[in-house]
Amino acid sequence: MNLIEKIICHNAVGLKRPFIKCGDIVVVKVARTLASEITQVSIEQTIRQLGVTKLWRDDRFFLAVDHSVDPANYHEEKVRKRIRVCDDFSKEFNVKDYWKPNQSILHTEFYRQRCMPGSIIIGADSHSCAHGCMGSLAMGMGASDTCMPLITGKTWLKVPEVIQIKFIGELSFGLVGKDVILHILKKFGRNTIALQRVVEFAGNIDCLTIDCRFAIANMGTEFGAIAAVFPGDEYTQEFISKRKSRTDEVPYYFRADENAQYAGKYTVDLRRVQPLVAKYPNPDDCYLISDPKLYEPIVDDGKVVCETIKKLDGVFIGSCTTTQNEIILAGLLLDVMMKKYSCKPKSRASLQGNEYHRILTPGSVIMSKYLEEIGILDIYKRAGFRIDAPGCSMCLGISHQKAAPGEVWLSSQNRNFRNRIGKGGICNLASACTVAASSFNMEIMKYDKYMKYVDQVLYNYLTHPSRLPNINIIEPNPVIEQDDEEGNMDVDENKEINNEIITGRPQIFGDNVDTDIIIPAPFIVLRGQELAKKSFSYYRPEFLDKLKFGNNIVVAGEGFGSGSSREEAVTCLKIAGIKCIIAKSFSFIFYRNLLTLNMFGIIIKDEQFYNNLTEDCEISVDVGKRVVIVGENQYSFSMTAIEETIYENGGVIGLYSRFKDKGFSELVRQAVVKTEQISCGSNLGCSNKDLDW
Repeated sequence: MNLIEKIICHNAVGLKRPFIKCGDIVVVKVARTLASEITQVSIEQTIRQLGVTKLWRDDRFFLAVDHSVDPANYHEEKVRKRIRVCDDFSKEFNVKDYWKPNQSILHTEFYRQRCMPGSIIIGADSHSCAHGCMGSLAMGMGASDTCMPLITGKTWLKVPEVIQIKFIGELSFGLVGKDVILHILKKFGRNTIALQRVVEFAGNIDCLTIDCRFAIANMGTEFGAIAAVFPGDEYTQEFISKRKSRTDEVPYYFRADENAQYAGKYTVDLRRVQPLVAKYPNPDDCYLISDPKLYEPIVDDGKVVCETIKKLDGVFIGSCTTTQNEIILAGLLLDVMMKKYSCKPKSRASLQGNEYHRILTPGSVIMSKYLEEIGILDIYKRAGFRIDAPGCSMCLGISHQKAAPGEVWLSSQNRNFRNRIGKGGICNLASACTVAASSFNMEIMKYDKYMKYVDQVLYNYLTHPSRLPNINIIEPNPVIEQDDEEGNMDVDENKEINNEIITGRPQIFGDNVDTDIIIPAPFIVLRGQELAKKSFSYYRPEFLDKLKFGNNIVVAGEGFGSGSSREEAVTCLKIAGIKCIIAKSFSFIFYRNLLTLNMFGIIIKDEQFYNNLTEDCEISVDVGKRVVIVGENQYSFSMTAIEETIYENGGVIGLYSRFKDKGFSELVRQAVVKTEQISCGSNLGCSNKDLDW
């Protein structure tokens, strides 16, 4: 088995054999769940709907109020309501790990204080994959999907395909994890080799600190991956040993077998990594700072939205991606630039009458305190930066801080999608060092001539990179044949989906339609028809009008639903009246949300289907025959036994409503029955390999 399979196998419940392989459906124990205030609203609604009065373990839920709050907006009623929801929930359910407003970004203190190697982590946030830096299998899911392990301690997984990325060489001093992941995105592209797969990192990881690994794993979701995992090692062990609070969790250090199977093996030479800038609006559209193409006009949907990104209106250092080590390194760089080169922050009044924007947002109050103690925050202040309270800040653009339409920003955050930092804002990504260097003249600039004067000994002292002598490598020990988890319930209440026929006309979209496009972040707190009315509101305002005229089927290209884990991207379309979504591929989280919320999603790879399609075409989806009909042409699709079972039970929420804690075991049992029926020749449209036990 590879590393990912070993982690899943170790945490599996009710296996019939002590190993797993790609395609198996398993029930797994989840060590911890995590959520923020904007997903907690949906989590609480689901919990109330299901009548749950007690969490699986009140010490294994990590709740942080971070995405939309800032001391400057505490007075707003919508913000006060979100805080109140989290306060009341944490009191009622005795949540032990409750981080109040602006105490920590959701992921910052979780990986620093809680995450353990060998565990499975589920978070209601797409960047939950960041915790793969600690040797855990950490995945983002929708709020309702996250609810299941929160109240049962378990979830279901289809053992994913895994790709291996092997590092060779070492990073030059002054380069960080952000530089590495941008290099990977440039080299391979988003939603390509990693889409619907897990990335396992291997090779020379010794030169990468835990903070570096965190930044790389964090942007695994921008890569298109389900998760991104580093093997736990002596650095991981040392990182855990410094934690002040202890838990009853045990770290498990697994290693892939030499003959482990992968969907692909790739190599990344760390010696070739250089500072890059990811140009709006794609995280993989990366350029060297010296490349003239970086400064060419940005054309979006045939319109020039920005003449050049060279001159900046604002710079932002922060978000969960930007670690303590990276902030320290960029701070030392600023110090060198001010002392040795007498660089001074450029000043001017913008069109809005404000100065240039320079913002630093540390990840937590604990981090802020340390940065203050060692003098780093003072350096940023002298360089013209405003130090804000810990939180997501500019990264989501729904808090107090956001870009004005047309403003050009350079940011060390993880996502540069359309309208991400505020409606009409132009966001470009880089490491904190590139952002810091560019802050002086508010123009994107290289920093290599300054970095060579940064004191490496001081940096190493302040960031404490060290390792314990050795770790205990172990093998998985799954729970075999746990009889009390095996369901044997009647299923005659299931709805029959094989007679279902869906008809309508399409609304056609291209590749990589992200959830910020589907439902912009400012609207995800809405519910019902108010939420539905905001579907595609920034990107395609005519969407709802077309729906009224029968264009009730969404057709898209690769990677539909990439980006944020927000399940509202599914619910808004469902409430608006979309009958099904057809795409070449879906992001992992979005497709999980389709299953969880009982909405029909179809994958069709046949290019002829898309080439011949117009928005005037009539489409008929015959679910029973597993075909999509357009005129005289038919295009087949498939459903696995697990997908069919979930839909027949009314989604994952329906499964819990009927079977409670045994819902996931019942899900697997029903899917196995379907697979056995396939073996006997019944036509259910899926193959034996979906559930090969």
